[in-house]
Amino acid sequence: MSLPHDDYMTAVADHLAALGVIVADGGASENDDLLDGWITIDPASASAETWPYGVYLGWDQKRGWLIIEAGGARNVTDLDPSAVRTFSSPQQVACSAANALRGQMSTGPITNDGTWSWDSRSLEAAVSAWEARE
Repeated sequence: MSLPHDDYMTAVADHLAALGVIVADGGASENDDLLDGWITIDPASASAETWPYGVYLGWDQKRGWLIIEAGGARNVTDLDPSAVRTFSSPQQVACSAANALRGQMSTGPITNDGTWSWDSRSLEAAVSAWEARE
């Protein structure tokens, strides 16, 4: 079954790869009437000092993007709240994530000149339609 955010998760993973981040796996799912997704980062792409137990990105339609320490203390942190929103462009998510993986948690918007413009309306509409289904 196709989910509204399948392509979004894939686009973020593709942009991470373009930035040299090795994606170990990822996916999209529906859990308890919540759309969510994850992207697991290969340990070689993350600062061992910042992420000693490994790290992955999580997304859901309510909280947006999170960066989560795997194992260990399982720290959960909003991914760059000054720039990344629930439906931010895949480029922005990937760039903020790449910085966080290197231990730089706050970056802010990468560009405001429109070169990374991304129309999230179709994704937002698909998620809203999914939420409204009977």
